[in-house]
Amino acid sequence: MSQSTEKKLDPELVCTRVMARLIEDVGCVVIAPDSPAWSDLGAQGAARAGELRVYRGRGRVQKIVSSHLSPGAAGVDSHTLVVLTHPESPVPHLVLDTVRDGGGVTVHVDLLPKRDLAVSPDYLERCFEPLTQTRREVEEEARFAAGRTSPRRRALLSPWGALFTLDLRHLQVAEAIIDRYLDHWAELLRSSAAELSAAPELAARDHAHRRLLFSRAADPIWLRLDHAIGSASVDRILAALTD
Repeated sequence: MSQSTEKKLDPELVCTRVMARLIEDVGCVVIAPDSPAWSDLGAQGAARAGELRVYRGRGRVQKIVSSHLSPGAAGVDSHTLVVLTHPESPVPHLVLDTVRDGGGVTVHVDLLPKRDLAVSPDYLERCFEPLTQTRREVEEEARFAAGRTSPRRRALLSPWGALFTLDLRHLQVAEAIIDRYLDHWAELLRSSAAELSAAPELAARDHAHRRLLFSRAADPIWLRLDHAIGSASVDRILAALTD
């Protein structure tokens, strides 16, 4: 990548490239007059502060929830992609969250387990163990600083998830890490392994898990966004993630 191109890399472009791969390479997204469904975000009577897009999925993917938030008062620019597999599918959900605040960027990329990892060793081995080396490289990368989240929220995520901050000029390094998570997730999506066969009993667990994870109680960012973009807009995002 040329130096001039690298300077232009930002969280929006990173998420745009991932979305393009989901559409063109992975083929798990429906593009149609009603997909994506668009919705502006912002407090009533205030300027537009972002947008929400919900795409219908193909195959094992139920839907893709994409949001962009840039509330002027908050001084941040956030781009998020959540790829939700069908509730009865054991294939993990894919989460990518990038937040720019001045010259710094926070990145969170993760695969959300659909089974209890403590009692599902074969599932753990297939879905998460292949990410161990990548996770180790994130911890050892000198240009990354470990991100912070609450113990409660961490318990709802994957131990293999990567949460880190970095300077904007090093975002190309983070993009390579994101690509490796996406590549592995795409392999799981295509896999015919027995551990990834649909299981109706997973649906109730999945709905309960998402209602806990994507909630104001688990992540105080939603409470701050209530003030920045309005509680009605926050409710629309959370409904898209939990329905």
